[in-house]
Amino acid sequence: MKSKYWLLALLLFMGCSEEPKALTVGVRVGNIAPEIKAEDASGVKMELSQYKGKVVLLSFWASWCGPCKELLPYEKQLVKQFEGKPFVLLGVNSDIDKTALVKAQQQFGMTWPSFWDGLGSINREWDIEFLPMLILIDERGIIRFNSKTIMDDINSFKDLADKIEREIQKVLNKVVVEKK
Repeated sequence: MKSKYWLLALLLFMGCSEEPKALTVGVRVGNIAPEIKAEDASGVKMELSQYKGKVVLLSFWASWCGPCKELLPYEKQLVKQFEGKPFVLLGVNSDIDKTALVKAQQQFGMTWPSFWDGLGSINREWDIEFLPMLILIDERGIIRFNSKTIMDDINSFKDLADKIEREIQKVLNKVVVEKK
């Protein structure tokens, strides 16, 4: 009889000894988002980690990018829709000249800050192959969505905006549930 208990104890111990998989820093869904440190349009230093605790939508864009401009009304709508919730939209701007970033923010009424990536180092680190690119990060800093993975299935920017809205809501719902 004792041997059965020893066997059971051994099996339980072995089952409990498996450690959970460690999260790694990277740019794929499920990875911890790499840190971004850069200046905004005004020259103020920004860090992605200062937004930990909020759901962050990174929008990689440039003033010369036509599709980026087409996405702007939907981004404005998202900012308005999720106002008052733990959500923030942050741009990552690829213009070589910072004055183009400033001018675009004013011209298009962009109310959210943008990291300025004039040298392209952020885009390289984040493996950005085309613009616009949207990446959703949860409140713990884990990447939950990357628009690169669905672009073949998207027929319009409205489709993309609808998809990202659902993804944001899903992550926000989880945040609210965990806080209760």
